[in-house]
Amino acid sequence: MYTVLVAENEPWVLKGIVEMVEAAGEEFEVVGACSNGEEAWSMIQEVWPMLLITDIMMPELDGLSLIKRVAEHRIPLGSIIISGYDNFQYAQQAITYGVAEYMLKPVEFGDLIESLNRCKEKLESVRGMNQYIVKFQNLLDNSRGMPPQWAMQKQEELIRSILRMNSMNKHARLNLLHIFEQKVKQLLKDFGIRFHDLPRGSFEDDAALVNYHKALLEKWYLEYPKSVKASIPIAIERSCQYIAEHLREEITLTEMAERSNFSVSHFSSLFKKHTGSSLVSYVNGLRVEEAKKLLLSSSYAVAEIADIVGFSTTPYFTRTFKAAVGVSPLEYRKRLSP
Repeated sequence: MYTVLVAENEPWVLKGIVEMVEAAGEEFEVVGACSNGEEAWSMIQEVWPMLLITDIMMPELDGLSLIKRVAEHRIPLGSIIISGYDNFQYAQQAITYGVAEYMLKPVEFGDLIESLNRCKEKLESVRGMNQYIVKFQNLLDNSRGMPPQWAMQKQEELIRSILRMNSMNKHARLNLLHIFEQKVKQLLKDFGIRFHDLPRGSFEDDAALVNYHKALLEKWYLEYPKSVKASIPIAIERSCQYIAEHLREEITLTEMAERSNFSVSHFSSLFKKHTGSSLVSYVNGLRVEEAKKLLLSSSYAVAEIADIVGFSTTPYFTRTFKAAVGVSPLEYRKRLSP
């Protein structure tokens, strides 16, 4: 399965590309769709797609700048740029940033299929790294509510397994640890948690690297509960109320930021600080709870429930549900139905 994030500021084009990717076959799963570059950047660091399909001209942050930022942060993903301009300079810049495909609008289904197929080799090369990042993110989100020491222990095991992995070259292994490090540091910064950086030690010293990451995680799990204030600001409280009332509709970070009169990045940081999770995780958590009720109280098929509670695709719903609950929707219904 190749996970895909689509970023496009024209709603009808965005909807069309999402539908085409979903129609391309079960290999490709759309895990997010957004309307500007800043929102895409935020979502990349939450859902960690394997492939980014982005318009070149977008508000907040354009497609080229978005892909440049991805490259600078060494995030392993493939990318396709879509442009309304047949501009050689754009294409040249895109290639510099490692873009796999450059497509012109209007995007035809056959052309997109060909581009997706040509991307497969690149996607296979990032699959291993992507799986580790997703596991690390899931533990940080702690959707199953495990004790912090358990989550931290599993993250330590993850780091040790990366260092022992011979199937991945040393540069790739260190790149993974760099992504983990930056993710935790950004969380500490977003939550206003002070941390005096420690020396990493030599890249040849696995024990020193493990201890460094343990110290970062320890700071996060010790200070995080204290940093979430009991009193939620009115703007965030209203946002949560709106989400609950419109759960079955499309809810985007851009829309919620605009409703609160904040920038996308400010709203994202504020929402996470006061709810304890990203907007994506928060919305998905509520949708999973709603889905659990429907699984036990109705005869709707899983695909129907996915649509009713607001998930874009059935595979995305199934994966999110299993990550949160521990079993698939069908297994949940089978075990708990009267």
